[in-house]
Amino acid sequence: MLPRTPLARRLCAASAVLLASAASVKAVRGSQKPYAPQAPAYREKGRPEAPIVIVEFSDLQCPSCRFAVKPVKDLLQLYGQDTRLIFKHYPLHQHLLAWPAAVATECAGRQGRFWDLHDLLYDKQADWAPQASKEAQASVKQPPPPPDFIPYARSLGLDLTAFAACLKDPTVSAPIAADLKDGDDHWVLSTPTFFINGKRFTGARQLTEGGVPWIDKILKKQ
Repeated sequence: MLPRTPLARRLCAASAVLLASAASVKAVRGSQKPYAPQAPAYREKGRPEAPIVIVEFSDLQCPSCRFAVKPVKDLLQLYGQDTRLIFKHYPLHQHLLAWPAAVATECAGRQGRFWDLHDLLYDKQADWAPQASKEAQASVKQPPPPPDFIPYARSLGLDLTAFAACLKDPTVSAPIAADLKDGDDHWVLSTPTFFINGKRFTGARQLTEGGVPWIDKILKKQ
């Protein structure tokens, strides 16, 4: 039976629109796939089937990212085989040396030594990426020449000829650009940003204070 009054008909129509909108939103959500981050195998740690997946968006020139290295390692050690770490590059535009550093770690990764150079560059960050003043950064019109990463590669025993050639290979930047887009798509605004099974944590403090309870909650449901 149709509503008898104009007001009743309008209310009925409005309700139908709301119900249709809700159904549409539910359908869209149902069709969306969960976040499934991808990275080269050399940028991952842990078992592929681990129930806890930690995705880290990081910048090798970022001091806060350097401070997060130990908390991340502590978390992996605490939960062992239950965790999987995926590292993704997110070089911030104000860090002019972050991109070449990312390229260098990708080149080390091609020789199976990504994590070794990752740790070394964070450990030596003050040497290859001294923090410039804001005035100096603002005055830079051209990116500075990339640091000489060859001594770091040599200290790790890498094939220096292959490493040097890789640094000049333009295709090495493709996975870095893909990570950057992935971060933008997921509203990464600062580094380091972590996603633990899809839940966001920004910075080492949030990772430690919020990440542990969140992981415990997930594992209790297993």
